[in-house]
Amino acid sequence: MLRRPVRDEGLLERAEAWVGAGSPAGPQPRPAATVMLVRDTASGVEVYVQRRAATMAFAPSMVVFPGGRVDPADHSLDASTPGVVDLAAHMGVAAAEAAPFAAAAVREVEEECGVRVEVAALRGRGHWVTPAFEPRRYDTWILAAGMPAGQEARETSGESDGGGWAGAEVLLAMAAAGQVRMMPPQVWALQALGTFGTAAEFLADRPVIRRVTPVLEQDPDGTLVLVTELP
Repeated sequence: MLRRPVRDEGLLERAEAWVGAGSPAGPQPRPAATVMLVRDTASGVEVYVQRRAATMAFAPSMVVFPGGRVDPADHSLDASTPGVVDLAAHMGVAAAEAAPFAAAAVREVEEECGVRVEVAALRGRGHWVTPAFEPRRYDTWILAAGMPAGQEARETSGESDGGGWAGAEVLLAMAAAGQVRMMPPQVWALQALGTFGTAAEFLADRPVIRRVTPVLEQDPDGTLVLVTELP
């Protein structure tokens, strides 16, 4: 279990407003997918991250992995596409349910950093849902894929104002020092990545995946705390 006091000014404002309104159920989460694009370097495994533009309505200025919500066109991916059945088995869902998330993952990575990933290269890592007090909520599958040979990741979307490759330990240290801002799912995913010596080992791992939804609690002293039951 992870207990994290809500200190981010914007997050705290939204949390307090939600509590003041009687802690309603919140909007229905939108389906989404994000991808940890990884590669090997002389200094260890690196992952491609982006800093969302400050003007974005959801998670402004946060460091994230490429991704986004599932679009209607993503539902057209055939469930028999190579890789979908295996991915679905690890996700614990039917192939027809996994297919739109796989399609969204492939599309978003190409749109946001110009890299074309094959569906069969996708691996499951986690499943997180945005807390109920957020006005924009997402039901997000965290996936992973190796950086395809002969391609180059670059910023190709107006949704971010910076991006690049970095090791998990570097990103986590920067977050701890307040140099970058990250949401709990990214921190959790990077902590897992940091335990692997190579990209191949990371991609071969099949962690237990269950749906994680952080909830807001209030300590006796009035402090709002985000509580997360980790897998």
